[in-house]
Amino acid sequence: MKKLTALKLTLAAAPLVFLLTVGLCWLTGAVAEAFGLHLPEQPSLDLVRNARGWELVGWIAATVVGAPVAEELIFRGLAFRLPLHLAGRRGRTATAAVAVVSSALFTAAHYLQMPFPNNAFVALFFLGLCQCALYRATGRIWSPMLNHALFNLTNIVLLFAAPGLTQ
Repeated sequence: MKKLTALKLTLAAAPLVFLLTVGLCWLTGAVAEAFGLHLPEQPSLDLVRNARGWELVGWIAATVVGAPVAEELIFRGLAFRLPLHLAGRRGRTATAAVAVVSSALFTAAHYLQMPFPNNAFVALFFLGLCQCALYRATGRIWSPMLNHALFNLTNIVLLFAAPGLTQ
C-alpha cells in the first residue's frame, strides 16, 4: 500500500474510531447503570485534569506520543503481527484470533494501575481491535501509532473543552 493511501486511511479512520469508542464508553456506563452498577470514569483523567505547568506538558507528551508509540509496538507489533508472522498464517480466522488476544492484552494493560472495571473497558478492547484492523489494512506500524495519538489528543482536547464527553 502506498504511503499516501495508508495516511488517508489512518486519517479517515481516526474520527470514526473516536466516535465509536466514546459511544461504547457511554453505552457501557448506561448498561451498567440499568443493572444498578456504577462504573467510574478512568482515574487517569483526573491526573491530566489536575496537572499544571510542566506536569501537564509531560502528561500530554506521554499520552499523545509516548503511550501510542510504546503500546502499538507492544500490542500491534509484538502481540499481533509477530505471532501471525511466526506461524506463517494470514487467514481470517488466525488474524481474528490473534487480534482478540492482542486487544485483550491491550485492555488488561490499561488496568495495571487503575481499578477494573470502569466505563472504558469495552471501548479499550474495541480500540485494540480497530488498531489491529488498521495495521492489517496498511501494513505499517506508524498507522495505528498515528491513529492512537490522534485518539488520545482528541480525548485531551475534549477533556478541557467539553469535559462531559471524555471517558
